[in-house]
Amino acid sequence: MWTVDIDVGGTLTDALFTKVEEVFCVKVDTTPHDLTVCLFDCLSQAAAKLNFPDTKEFLEHVELIRWSTTITSNVLAESRGPRIGLLVSEGHQLDLYGPEPRSSVLNRLISEHDVIGLSPSASELEIMNAARKLLESGVRRICVSLQDSHRDPRREISIKRIIDQQYPDHFLGSVPVLAGSDISKSAEDRTRTYSALINTYTHGALAATLFKAEDELRESAGYTGTFLVSHINGGVAGIAKTKAIDTIESGPILGIHGSAYLAKAYGFNDVIAMDIGGTTAKVSVLRNGEPIYRKPSDFFGIRVGISLPDLHSIALGGGSIVKPSANSNKLDVQLGPESMGSYPGPACYSLGGDQPTLTDAFVTAGLINPEYFLGGTKSIDLDLARKTIADSIARPLNVSVEEACRIIISRAFESVAAMLLAAKKSLGEDIASSILFAYGGNGSLFACGVAEKAGFRRVQLFSLGSVFSAFGSSVSDISHLYEGSLAGIALTESGVTHIRQMLEEMKAEGVKDLLGEGIRPEGITYTCELDAARNGHNSIAVPCSESSLRSAKDLQAALAKALTHHAGAPETPISLELLRVCVKKQMPKPHLVERKLQSPDSTHARKGTRKVTWGSTTGEAHLYDWEALQPGNQVKGCAILEDVNTTYFVPENWELTMDRFRNAALIRSREKP
Repeated sequence: MWTVDIDVGGTLTDALFTKVEEVFCVKVDTTPHDLTVCLFDCLSQAAAKLNFPDTKEFLEHVELIRWSTTITSNVLAESRGPRIGLLVSEGHQLDLYGPEPRSSVLNRLISEHDVIGLSPSASELEIMNAARKLLESGVRRICVSLQDSHRDPRREISIKRIIDQQYPDHFLGSVPVLAGSDISKSAEDRTRTYSALINTYTHGALAATLFKAEDELRESAGYTGTFLVSHINGGVAGIAKTKAIDTIESGPILGIHGSAYLAKAYGFNDVIAMDIGGTTAKVSVLRNGEPIYRKPSDFFGIRVGISLPDLHSIALGGGSIVKPSANSNKLDVQLGPESMGSYPGPACYSLGGDQPTLTDAFVTAGLINPEYFLGGTKSIDLDLARKTIADSIARPLNVSVEEACRIIISRAFESVAAMLLAAKKSLGEDIASSILFAYGGNGSLFACGVAEKAGFRRVQLFSLGSVFSAFGSSVSDISHLYEGSLAGIALTESGVTHIRQMLEEMKAEGVKDLLGEGIRPEGITYTCELDAARNGHNSIAVPCSESSLRSAKDLQAALAKALTHHAGAPETPISLELLRVCVKKQMPKPHLVERKLQSPDSTHARKGTRKVTWGSTTGEAHLYDWEALQPGNQVKGCAILEDVNTTYFVPENWELTMDRFRNAALIRSREKP
C-alpha cells in the first residue's frame, strides 16, 4: 500500500509517494483559488505514473494521506480573515492583557471597535446586548477571553452558552462563539487571548478547504484510508482533532523535522536548515541534531507564548519581483516582498507575468535549463525572461543583461545570508562549523552562494530536496497534544496525585481520539511536560517522566534541577502552570537505503556544457544528469546537475560528492581569488 504526503507551497505543490523502498515525487502548480484542485492534480499524476486507469483506482492502493497546507498562514499573513468580535474582562479592551498600553493585534486581526469589556457581574442582558452590538456592526465570529480563565473557565463557558442559546445553529443568524480556554490552557492571559483570536480569524477558511478535500476524497474518489493534517508540533492528526492555529507554518516546520531526521541518520550535530521556495526563504538552527525551540513564537508579527522551533523567514523566493534600487548612486536591486506566485508567475512562464523575478534571472543567467524545467513538463520562454530583465532592470541601471543577472543573484544570496547570520546572532550560537542543509524548490541553486557569503564551507543537498517538507511529513507520526491547567495545585502529595490523575485521563483521551480516527492504538507512546517557574519569573517547559510523579519529593527534585539555570533564586518556591501530554503513534516511514560507494569518476553522467553568467570565471558550466550519478562520484564546479524536479548548482571552488544515501555533500575547496 502507498503512503502519500502532500505539501502545498505558495507557488508549487509537492507530493511524495512511498511504498517501502519505492519512492517518487511530483510537483504541480498551486491553485490558490481552490487547494483541493492541486491535491487531486498530485494524485492524478501519480496514478498516471503508476499506470492506474484513474485516480479512484490508485486510491484503492493508498492507506495514508498526510496533507500540509498554507491556508492559515496565508490568511494571517495577508490579513484576509473575517471580521471578528472579542469579549474581554473590563479594563483590558486596549491592552488585551499585555504589558503595552495598546495591543499590536488591534486594527490588524480585530478592530478596536469590536472589543467589548465585561464586568465580573455582567448580567445575561448585558452579555446579549454586547453580542448584539457586535453582530449588528458586521462581526461574524465572537471570541470570549476573560482574565484568569485558565484557573476557572466556567464564566467563559457560561457566556458562550448564553450567546449560543440566543443564536442557535439552525438559524441563519447563528454566530460561532469560541472560548479562549478551549484553545489554550496557558496561564498567560495574553497568550490565551491571542491564540483564540488567531484561531477564530483563520478557522473558517481552513475548515471549508479541509472538509471539501475530505468529502471529495471519500465521496467522489471512494478513498477509504486515513486522511491526516500536518501540525506545527511536527506531527499529524485528523481533521476533527485539528485547530486552525495548529497548522500555521506547519510546512516549514515539517522541513525542520525532516532535517533533524537526516541529521541523526548522518550523525551531524550542528546544522543550519535553509528552505527556499517560490515565495519565502526560511532558516532554522539545529543543535545536537534537534531543533532549537523558542518561546514566545512569532506568527507573522504576533508574539504568542507557544514554544516552537526557532524559524526565521523573509519574503524572498523564485517568484519574488525584482525592481531597480531606489538609490540611484548604487547598482543594486530590491527583491520582493511581492511575488508573482504560481499564476501568472515569472515572465518566463508565458502566463501574463510582466514583471521580472528571480526565476527569470536564473533562466537568463543559464542556471536553469528552459528546455528541462520540471523535467520539460513546464514551458519556459528564455527570450521573454531575457527581455523582461533587459527592459525592467538592465536598462534602468545602465548595465548589460548579464551584469543585471549577476546583481540580482548576488542580492538574493546576500539577503538570505544576512538572515542566516541574524539567526545566529539572536540565538547566540557559534555556527561557523555547522553544515548548511539546503532544500526547497530553489534551495539547491542558493546553497553555495549563500554559504560563501555567510562563511560556511560545508553544504548538504538532497535527492528529495525539492519536496523536502513533504519528506518531513513522510517521517512524521500521529501526534495529539493535550493540556491541562495546574493553577492552584501545590507541590504536595495530594497535588501530585491530582497530576497523575490528569495524566491518566489525557492518555485515555488520546486512545479514544486515535480510535475515532480509525487508528489502532497499539504501540502508542507518551511524553509529558510541566510548565513551571520560580515565582515571578517566566515559566519553562520541563520534561517529566512518570517516575518523577511518584511523590512530591521526586517531582520537587526534578523541577529544581531543571530550573537551576533559570531566573529565580533557588530558595523561592516553584509554581506549576500547565500539564502537557503528547500522545504519539508511529506511522510508516520511507527507508533510507544505503548504497555501496563507487569510484569518484563522474564522466558517465556528463551531458555537455552551457554558458552561465554566475559562478564561473570562464562563463561555462559542465552539465550532469543527477539521476545518473552514483554514490562516491565526484563533480567539481562550475557544474549544473539537472534532475526532473530541480536543478543543483556547484560554482567554481566547490566539489560535490554523492554520498551513500544518494544525497550530495559539497565542500568549498579554496577561497576565491
